[in-house]
Amino acid sequence: MIRRYLGNTRSMTGRLALFFAAVSAVIGLFCFALITLTLHWAEDRMGERRILIDKKEAIHYFHSNPDISVIQLDLLTTAYNDISLVPKTYRPYLVGKSHFLDEVHIEDGSQMVYLSTFTHNGDEKPIILLTYVDEVELSYDEFITVIAINLTFVVVLVFIFAKLLMKLSQRLIEPVNALKTQLDKNDPSAAFALPNDAANEFQTLAAGLNGYRTRVNELIKREQSFARYASHELRTPLTVIKGASKLLLRACEDGFISRQVIRVQEATTQMSTMTDALLALVRYEREKHNAPFRLVSAEELNSIMAANLTLAQEKQLELMCTIESMPNVQASPPVIAIVLNNLIRNAIAATEKGSIEVCMTASKLKVIDSGCGYDGNQDPQGHGLGLLIVEDFCQRFDWEFSLYNNDQRGCTVCVDFGSRKVLD
Repeated sequence: MIRRYLGNTRSMTGRLALFFAAVSAVIGLFCFALITLTLHWAEDRMGERRILIDKKEAIHYFHSNPDISVIQLDLLTTAYNDISLVPKTYRPYLVGKSHFLDEVHIEDGSQMVYLSTFTHNGDEKPIILLTYVDEVELSYDEFITVIAINLTFVVVLVFIFAKLLMKLSQRLIEPVNALKTQLDKNDPSAAFALPNDAANEFQTLAAGLNGYRTRVNELIKREQSFARYASHELRTPLTVIKGASKLLLRACEDGFISRQVIRVQEATTQMSTMTDALLALVRYEREKHNAPFRLVSAEELNSIMAANLTLAQEKQLELMCTIESMPNVQASPPVIAIVLNNLIRNAIAATEKGSIEVCMTASKLKVIDSGCGYDGNQDPQGHGLGLLIVEDFCQRFDWEFSLYNNDQRGCTVCVDFGSRKVLD
């Protein structure tokens, strides 16, 4: 069960399971060490108490039989009143000491060794007791059995607590998962709902999300209404201006007035393109992922370059275009036109002499100028409304926008459309 939750430690339940598993491992090791030490300590204390009881019997026997130096008190314990009579194995632990009590391990087992003194007829004599404690202590098999029983009990408790923790964590995280599921459905009209028994904090969160969703829906509706009204209110006068300028151009024979009418037509075309692009910001925001990909055409690019050629010639700038291949994008022609028009016009505005180069590849659009470059103290968003609109389009269509200085002179504005497969 825990392994299933540990498979994804990025979730709250997985992290709780990982933490509980680590704590359980530490507790298991601690219990093993504690039980082992407790058993050894209990055995040692039992052996010490037994040998102290045998001490009293040995002293009484030595008082009654002063000529005897070695006494076999029982099958396990032997008493001595002379260190020289003690087996050689134990003498190094006793020589030069007046008191000793410890378990000594030898090849054929372990013995509890005790050294002290007693007084007989005013003389102080040593008393040594050797007891085979292996006969009364737990055997290896019994020790393993006791450890196994205790650890099994600990594992069962850990398993029960883990199951309870998983149930509790699932109960606590369930409202969050419910909110995530409702968010994934991406239904703006649906309100976030939680069970009545969810915690108050989650109910507050759901209410806050509902409030934000309501405000977002209101803003979207407002933008859509603006797009509908602006589409009619802006395009109608532009159409009138275009028609009137064409009639004036046909009826006018004066060269100066004809040139002004042509400039009005060009400005009207630019304004129409700008209007389409601004409306596209609203219209395509929710539909951009459903729009089909299309290949930008060479005619489309050449038309944009021709529209800006006059402005570049007025400043005696060379406007060049390098095409390696055309990108595959979801944006409509007016969007591409407004993006490239703004980039070129900003480059012309920032350049006093030299050239402006437009480079188009399958994934990137670059506009390179030889102007004053980008000053870090200036607004990084560029001049006027132009780059703001370009940057907004880049955000809407998931393009990457960057602006940086060239090595020699001027700066480069780059729009990365992403790695898209170009149609054959």
